[in-house]
Amino acid sequence: MEVRAIARAAAGFTVETGAGPIRAGKLVNCGGAFAGRIGAMLGLTLPVVGAVQQVIATEGVAPVLRHLVAHAGRHLSLKQGDGGHVLVGGGWPGTLDAKGSPRNLRRSIEGNLWVAGRVLPALAGMQAIRAWTGLAVEVDRAPLLGEAPGIPGLFHAVTSNGYTLAPVAGRITADAVLGRERVAPEFTLARFG
Repeated sequence: MEVRAIARAAAGFTVETGAGPIRAGKLVNCGGAFAGRIGAMLGLTLPVVGAVQQVIATEGVAPVLRHLVAHAGRHLSLKQGDGGHVLVGGGWPGTLDAKGSPRNLRRSIEGNLWVAGRVLPALAGMQAIRAWTGLAVEVDRAPLLGEAPGIPGLFHAVTSNGYTLAPVAGRITADAVLGRERVAPEFTLARFG
């Protein structure tokens, strides 16, 4: 459901959506790559953007890689799935089309495979069978959590490590919303001054 606008209301917030308004006493901005847009609806500038990144999958082959490999000097991550496919990634950019949908960039696929082939020569001869994109959250070094300064009842739960940190970020946010925990300042919007 698309959020079209958010306004402060006497008892909290009114969120305008395509399906009509929603009223809430407290609001959690967990918009991921779109968290900056959500914040802007309430006059906040958040240091959060979405970056289009892509991943490539090869055909399934016999085991060639037992561990996750991340290159320290180049954009590269490699891992092999249970089905034998090798996932090649590491932050190579995709693009947004005219409608704002993420799309692959051929030059990034080629560059990513070139680097991967230098690191893992066993990739030679493997067929790349698909590539896909997604919006990655870019925020500085730490999650953005806690209540927004100056906007009581608005909480943020944004992290660039979504799959890894989502459970703990969700728990911290739930406890903060319920008043059971105060979020450390180094994780809040206050750290940006």
